[in-house]
Amino acid sequence: MRRACHAMALGLFVLTGAAGAQNADLIYGERTAALAMDSHCGLFTDRQRAALDAARLQARGALLRSGITPAQIRDYGAEFASEARELACDSETVLAMRARVLTAFEGYLRVPNMTFPGTAFSWLADRQILTDQPVWALVQDTGRIRAGVSRVDGDIRFTIALPDGGDYISAVLVMRHTERAPDLYDPTMSGMFPGPANASWARWTPPDYARRMVWASDQISGPAADALAGSAQGHVFRFPLAVVQHLDALDPRETARIDFMNRNGERITSEYFEIGDFAAAVAFLRAAIDENTPIELPES
Repeated sequence: MRRACHAMALGLFVLTGAAGAQNADLIYGERTAALAMDSHCGLFTDRQRAALDAARLQARGALLRSGITPAQIRDYGAEFASEARELACDSETVLAMRARVLTAFEGYLRVPNMTFPGTAFSWLADRQILTDQPVWALVQDTGRIRAGVSRVDGDIRFTIALPDGGDYISAVLVMRHTERAPDLYDPTMSGMFPGPANASWARWTPPDYARRMVWASDQISGPAADALAGSAQGHVFRFPLAVVQHLDALDPRETARIDFMNRNGERITSEYFEIGDFAAAVAFLRAAIDENTPIELPES
């Protein structure tokens, strides 16, 4: 199986022509194969599967950003998965792979935080969230807003924090509706037209004809908001945690939008954040959560 893995990895490297994709394609293939063996043989715990998935998703993001299409990645992974499922559960290859994963997982659990770089911004995932203080478990700072998953008084939500307050009554999270628009939407026409006013770096944005909109469930101000916003004028909107599942399903190359509303229900302004390797970062967090920890993150 190892010879086949290297042969397929080499083929994808030649296809991309990108040095950065050489390791990503091998990592994606190997993690896909390990998860396929697990589905066939029941090799790992939920936490170990989450750790494997974090690496697989991060590699997928790197491949997408290098120019590989989703269809090419899907077909590539299917080859690894198909070969893996043909192996006997008690074969030397499967047992050796399981031993390597279990050893690596012990070290993986000792990693307190990890950065997941994207195209313009990064996600910082922090597993040390068992605290009474307002804290980010996962955050992206665009310089204009902070977006991510926060924990305030034991309550975990998807959160948007503004450092400069603002006279906003509510906020709406706008994402691409993947069922209505399966493909990315590029209003810049490959860079021929500028990106949004507040996010010139954004190329793929939610299309008006296929939007998934989620209204903020509440908002907070005061010390907790200041801590999350990193400012004495913090203003924080919190959304249902189920939002995590919607963001997990998006393409790492695209963006989501936050519309801020006034008391008349009119949009005052919009801000954007990069999806990036959000799903990989959530899987990294999930891998550290055991059944005795009072923290829950929705499954992808």
